[in-house]
Amino acid sequence: MAGSPRVLCLDDEPYVLDGLKRYLRADYDVLTATQPREALELLGAAGQEPIAVVVSDMRMPHMTGVDVLERARQISPETTRVLLTGDADVNGAVAAINQGNVFRFLLKPCPPEDLKATVAAAAEQNRLVRAERELLEATLKGCVDALMDTLGMAQPALFSRAGRLQRLTQRLCRRLEIPDAWQIEIAAQMGEIGAITLPAETLARMESGVPANTTDAEMLARLPQLADNVLARIPRLEAVREIVRHQLPTDRSPMSPLHKDAPLGAWILQAVREYDALVWRGMPPDLAIATLSARKTFTPELVHALAEAGGMRVPREAVREIGIDDLAIGHELADDVYSTKGMLLVSRGQVITERLLVRLRNYEMTTGLKNSILIVDLPLRS
Repeated sequence: MAGSPRVLCLDDEPYVLDGLKRYLRADYDVLTATQPREALELLGAAGQEPIAVVVSDMRMPHMTGVDVLERARQISPETTRVLLTGDADVNGAVAAINQGNVFRFLLKPCPPEDLKATVAAAAEQNRLVRAERELLEATLKGCVDALMDTLGMAQPALFSRAGRLQRLTQRLCRRLEIPDAWQIEIAAQMGEIGAITLPAETLARMESGVPANTTDAEMLARLPQLADNVLARIPRLEAVREIVRHQLPTDRSPMSPLHKDAPLGAWILQAVREYDALVWRGMPPDLAIATLSARKTFTPELVHALAEAGGMRVPREAVREIGIDDLAIGHELADDVYSTKGMLLVSRGQVITERLLVRLRNYEMTTGLKNSILIVDLPLRS
């Protein structure tokens, strides 16, 4: 049924699957598999509507239901797991709870009413888990965006870099089809927040993420810990903190890889930071990608996806000059904007938000703007 929750049923007996599908197909989009590997492939299929519930038989050749549901939890954590078993094995039940986080048990033969009631409860559990995750994601991203927007007006050069990192991270995660990519995007933004503690002269030199001297290098090396101290005060950001804590300076020598326990998100953000540092020092994007490849600290797949995600530099023909009246929310600045008194208002690379737009228009009406406004001539962001 189109639009209905998807339910995956796994059993090595085709006649059992026929019965399960017959009982459930009126209310659910039912998928079936007779082999564990086939079921796990369906769970991990990219670009498909997520599976709400998986119902697995306990005893199958080559892999038990407990093993299948444990793998299912790793592949699709939000999918609710139900175990179908022919005997009330206490040890099997304990293993299923501890390893597979099973939501419910069903004993064979299972009355249709019990099956329907269990799958309905499992589908509702999936809906609640997804709703909580989506609410948490939207709430945290909204809070972080508001915080970074406010700080960006106080330190435009500093938070321009945070914006660049966040946007490139977003594009890269889309290429890699990373689940919960919002956590890596927040880490890209908030990883820079410790820089507000730096002296003004150091801030002016750090846009590229590459220190000018030993003192700058020591201060930049402490930024992940400073950012972690800030993030520790915000609940439910443990995964973000883990990504930030594993970040290394972009100028380290030799360019050693991250710690073996670093999560995938930390590798993604580190690659983005190193690429950004190379490009904003003046290196062409293609040469920056070649440099990252030669360092061999990242997998070829990650470097290739980063190359596809796009360079930081914008061709001259993609830059357009506009007036303040034509500036709109979503425009990306191709150059810094100063007041007539020489005050830096917004740095290149920043995306215009409502607050930034109001600020620039206020300065235009009072003190005036020193230079024209150059934007990246690309479609406005939705």
